[in-house]
Amino acid sequence: MYITVSTAVLDGVTPLESLRIIAETGFEGAELSLPHLLAVADSAEPEAQAEELRAAVDDLGLRMPQVHLTVAAVGSHDDEKRQADLATVERHIVLCSRMGIRVGVLHPVGGMPPTLAEYRLTEQVRIDSFARLAEFAARHQFVIAIENTMDPRGEETSAMGRRRFGSVIPELHGVIDAVGAENLGICLDTGHCHVQGIPVGEAVRQVGDRLVGTHIDDNHGQADEHLEPGRGTIDWAECVTALREIGWEGIFNLEIVPLRGQPLAAQVARLSSMLATARWLLER
Repeated sequence: MYITVSTAVLDGVTPLESLRIIAETGFEGAELSLPHLLAVADSAEPEAQAEELRAAVDDLGLRMPQVHLTVAAVGSHDDEKRQADLATVERHIVLCSRMGIRVGVLHPVGGMPPTLAEYRLTEQVRIDSFARLAEFAARHQFVIAIENTMDPRGEETSAMGRRRFGSVIPELHGVIDAVGAENLGICLDTGHCHVQGIPVGEAVRQVGDRLVGTHIDDNHGQADEHLEPGRGTIDWAECVTALREIGWEGIFNLEIVPLRGQPLAAQVARLSSMLATARWLLER
């Protein structure tokens, strides 16, 4: 395993500046965050911006294997909205491939259908969406990583009760089985597991050899806080043990909320502390 961090960990900096600081801090790599992906995609010259980022990654001696793709309506019954979102994801995949990125994290969203009939329709629409994206991504040597979600904590309800699709790992396996594409896997978000009440080590073992990406973050089991490891109540020793058991050699990617509005020096000091903690966890 090697330690990476989302480029959005630093508040108020450009993608290039974030990569430079991440490299200078000592990280081996980075995940391109969704805000920074959109900054590239929505720029006046997205292809040129993508090439500039790829060159910077190479010059800095970093690896940038993973990106957080846009939150697309993959399970929406609004076909016009869904088609537009899928086209956006496809455009972003092309840009990410130009940047040398090979894994894109995507949420299995689809709302909270109020009836069983709508729930079943949503399931099929979601499968169709991921099948389309997997086929498109394969033409660019790109892998789609479906991220586990978590059930709502408010008054939101569905035909399944207070229950959101993808908050348990077998549902993600179900989508992958149904699509049958080799370039479709799972991104495990440790914080989502913990809020859901799934022991993170057990979640890792359930994902198994379909793990293709990680979002490493901590919380206290009640909200998706995106704290650095050790600031919440996740059993990190068990998590790392499970990752080693399944033979994971990819990224240990920190997806941590930034210190918004704080001086850059304070943010960089925190970043150094996060790296030291992650190294300690992996060396135990």
